[in-house]
Amino acid sequence: MKRPLPIPLRVLRIAGIAAVAGFAIHGWDDKKEKPPIPDEKRVAMIDLEDKQSGPGYFHADSATQPDENGIRWLEPDQAKQQIDRVLHDRKLDESNRKQLAKLIGEVSEPYPSRTIGGNRINIARLNVALDAMPR
Repeated sequence: MKRPLPIPLRVLRIAGIAAVAGFAIHGWDDKKEKPPIPDEKRVAMIDLEDKQSGPGYFHADSATQPDENGIRWLEPDQAKQQIDRVLHDRKLDESNRKQLAKLIGEVSEPYPSRTIGGNRINIARLNVALDAMPR
């Protein structure tokens, strides 16, 4: 016949099982600050802009910083000043100049604040539309 374990050993055995189960469920939490999870939309927008940073694309000046969503904005006049360079880099002819000007007008959107006024252009959206434009 088996002898039962003394009560103190039973308590230790139960405490050990509870500790192992607690670590298995909750992991080792030593109260270290965990890094924040990056915003997927912001990361995707920055990645898209990096891919569209070569010649043949519209670019923001170096002073333009992305907003909280990772979007860089461009004034329509700044985009129109880059039409000649984009036409040359993409080896497009003068007939495409009107298409580019129309494209800039289509992707322009008003500022969310009424105090600023005017329009702005999401550079990534403009460049994606530029890639989709028929040649």
